[in-house]
Amino acid sequence: MVDKKVIENKLAELFDIVPETEGLIASDLEGKVIVGQTITDMDHSGIAKKCSAIMKESNELGNNTGKGALKSATIELENGYAVIVGSNTGILIALAGLDGKSSLSLLKRNLVSISNL
Repeated sequence: MVDKKVIENKLAELFDIVPETEGLIASDLEGKVIVGQTITDMDHSGIAKKCSAIMKESNELGNNTGKGALKSATIELENGYAVIVGSNTGILIALAGLDGKSSLSLLKRNLVSISNL
């Protein structure tokens, strides 16, 4: 993954692009937080570690079915959404509330773009 400052700036821009965003986190593949920003007090490390586990299990599913590694996942939760985008070097996570449903594809597209830097 690119320099921490570059990721930090790109994630800050994404907050401006998608105002429904409640949190953005970048981590390594093991779930160690590189940078994280949320509008409320959230456990960035815990979120990153769980998303890392989701990536690992999804990659196993992909390998077992011959479909390959996870590229992205959008998870609908009771009170919002999580968008996870993975690459060979890291994980990008976006969190949105229920009001962010219409912005999920925009969040995903931007996370994919950032992950390709």
